[in-house]
Amino acid sequence: MFMQRRGLSRIAAVMLASSVAVGGGFAMAGAAAAAGGDGGSGVTATLESGNVKPGGFVKINDSDWLADGGLMKLKTSDGSTLLTYCIDIKTEAQDNAVYQETGWASSSLATNSDKTAPGKINWILQNSYPKVSDLAVLAKEAGAGSLTEDQAAAATQAAIWHFSDHVKAVPKDEDAAKLTDYLESHAVSVDEPAPSLTLTPPAVSGKSGALLGPIGVSTTGTSVAASLDATSSAAGVVLTDKNGTVLSDKNGKLTAPAKNGDSFFVKAPVGANAGTATISASTSAQVQAGRAFTSPGSQTLILAGAQTVTATANAKASWVPNGPAPAISAALVCQQNSVVVTITNSGDQDFKTTVSEKSFTKPVTVKPGATETVAVPEAQGAQYSITVTPGQNGKSQTFTGTVDCHVATSGGGTGGTTPTPSASPSPSSSPSHPASSAPATPAAGNTTGGGSLASTGGGGATPLIAGIAGALVLVGAGAVYTMRRRGRHGRTAA
Repeated sequence: MFMQRRGLSRIAAVMLASSVAVGGGFAMAGAAAAAGGDGGSGVTATLESGNVKPGGFVKINDSDWLADGGLMKLKTSDGSTLLTYCIDIKTEAQDNAVYQETGWASSSLATNSDKTAPGKINWILQNSYPKVSDLAVLAKEAGAGSLTEDQAAAATQAAIWHFSDHVKAVPKDEDAAKLTDYLESHAVSVDEPAPSLTLTPPAVSGKSGALLGPIGVSTTGTSVAASLDATSSAAGVVLTDKNGTVLSDKNGKLTAPAKNGDSFFVKAPVGANAGTATISASTSAQVQAGRAFTSPGSQTLILAGAQTVTATANAKASWVPNGPAPAISAALVCQQNSVVVTITNSGDQDFKTTVSEKSFTKPVTVKPGATETVAVPEAQGAQYSITVTPGQNGKSQTFTGTVDCHVATSGGGTGGTTPTPSASPSPSSSPSHPASSAPATPAAGNTTGGGSLASTGGGGATPLIAGIAGALVLVGAGAVYTMRRRGRHGRTAA
């Protein structure tokens, strides 16, 4: 029996009308991408409906709840496919969510209570499926009889959850469970992989006629194309090297591609009025296993295998003929639970400004040649909008994004878990995964009862599904339903 999400919603409505009460709130976790920060650089991809590679059942915390562990597919703008695993089991994966490549510092990996966990997850990715495609070799190392792709994917996902979410995750398949044990016991910390493409810093400033920069290029690609926007190029703005030698043509494009480790400068005509230029860069680069991908309102993913795709990045340059010359950027720093606003003054006078968001207000004075930072505290799941007034060239600047710094503490698993109704109650060791045959109980700090309810009805909707399943057992004169669903494509089966 197969039911799409719409069918499940109708059943939920019937059960609710029959006084099956389920409480819930919103559990949102999103991408940490401040405008001008690290979140805007690298690879962008979309989680398409049904875009999943099958895996296998994984038992969570010795409870009756089974997570569907396996690979998830992201599609890039150039049509490439990225294979990823989940690193936030209790947050729903949203179909068609747009994901951005992100550094570990701007993801839940930065706030993991085990500081070695991110590196150990990376070791698992480097030493298991699909990076290791020879399943016979993988099975031999793990002491398993044999492994299919599904078993290997479920085993790898379970081992990752052990470190990312600190749950006991055991595949139902015996051979897959052996691989999980092997991966968990052998994992050692491996450094974070390099970004596919970044321009650093994301904002530079100075006087008209001066060299503004340097802007450094970091990439896994062999060559990077970069150019100025058409308006600034037409006004005589150019890209140069550290000696002032012009590197761009009349259209503002680099005459020769840049490579990893290179840097360039921006130069406006001497005496030019205050202005701003945008530098856009792109490359065909290998995005490496272990890079994090975040998306507002959807679970955080981590890349399972290297893939060559199109990556982009941009930076801003601003100039003034005299006076203060600020360069302003912002980035989410998860270890501080803050968005850090960085202000550099390359002018000849003090720059006075105010950083504000809602009730937070901080006046800042930046001396010529100095840099000041302001950490704006943010809550998990918050959509922030931080204003710097005045900003570059006397105009206000606003930085927006959504905070995704912690794994969810309540809700469903990997976009949906599998409640398995039984004849007798079975206690759960996790308050966010109540036994399917028992009433949902409030998690700590949740006065509404049950786990948090994700915005699409998945993820945290597992207590709701459990209540429905229990009601169906009673109404259906002993019929037992085993629901298997995954929020990324809303599939249920019995």
